[in-house]
Amino acid sequence: MFPAFRTARTAHTVRALIASALLLGLAACTGGDDDKATDDTNSTVDDGDIFSEVITLEETLGTDTTGALSCYTPGGEWVSETPDPSCQVTADIQGIVEDFESEDPVEDATLEFFYGDIISGSPDDVMSTDSDGFADGAEAPTCTPVSYRVSTDPDLDETKVTIEAHQIFNAVADGDPIDTTFNSVSSDTYAIIPSLLGISVDPEKGIIAGTAYDCDEQEIEGVQVIVRDANGDYAVDQEVRYFVEDFPNRDQPYTSEDGLWIAINIPPGRVTVEMWAISGGELVQVAATELDLVADSINISNMKLGYGDGVFYPTDCLSACD
Repeated sequence: MFPAFRTARTAHTVRALIASALLLGLAACTGGDDDKATDDTNSTVDDGDIFSEVITLEETLGTDTTGALSCYTPGGEWVSETPDPSCQVTADIQGIVEDFESEDPVEDATLEFFYGDIISGSPDDVMSTDSDGFADGAEAPTCTPVSYRVSTDPDLDETKVTIEAHQIFNAVADGDPIDTTFNSVSSDTYAIIPSLLGISVDPEKGIIAGTAYDCDEQEIEGVQVIVRDANGDYAVDQEVRYFVEDFPNRDQPYTSEDGLWIAINIPPGRVTVEMWAISGGELVQVAATELDLVADSINISNMKLGYGDGVFYPTDCLSACD
């Protein structure tokens, strides 16, 4: 089975983004922040300038970030885990592609798997869903980070490309298939969150969403995120927002108890999302995640304290498998 904590965390991230926006409705979108100019998709400014605009914890939080933070010493080496080789096998994979808002099956969807965990070049395997949203016929590695991409016919404009990075399928018994649910975001839903936050989406850029977790894999309150490109630069147009009780909030300056964050209008390519906190009265980086951002898509990648690439394994992968 797909590891429960992964399924729950991904569902928490995306369902909160989508369902909350639908409940509030577009009527809540009057007024708000002025949009930043989007005509210069690759512009960057001095790191210190953009960093101080986005990472404001010293002014807005003013105290140490809450949560279980003792498992990582800021400035130290990132946590590294090694799965047991006996758990890393290839198994048949099957599952349902569902729309996150309605939970309805998505028919005629294409599932592309990238077993190197990098969305680049040709996929390693492909499946298509039937009229019930069910797909099978591919094989995938267990206890190994992979990325997958879900899409439908672009001419129909029914869904947005939905990408999940660092997905780890748990070990299965010999001969058993990996059985899981894959996520798809409708085009209408894709537009609601930015609209609710008063932000115009640039179709030449992408959206990244995730949840921040502490040592105990509980949501962290009081962290902020910022996105770098492959050159280490910060895009001028990035818009980072946070949530309160799973609802998008224009005025929330850092993660609340739900740990949810979203970064909008990020130029495509290899990016790193940094997570910053206040520890011992000092502003410090405490986590990161790396992913391949695709324009005009929603990309899901969570972060855990002490991990620098967004890859953290379920416990069952770290000890010998039968």
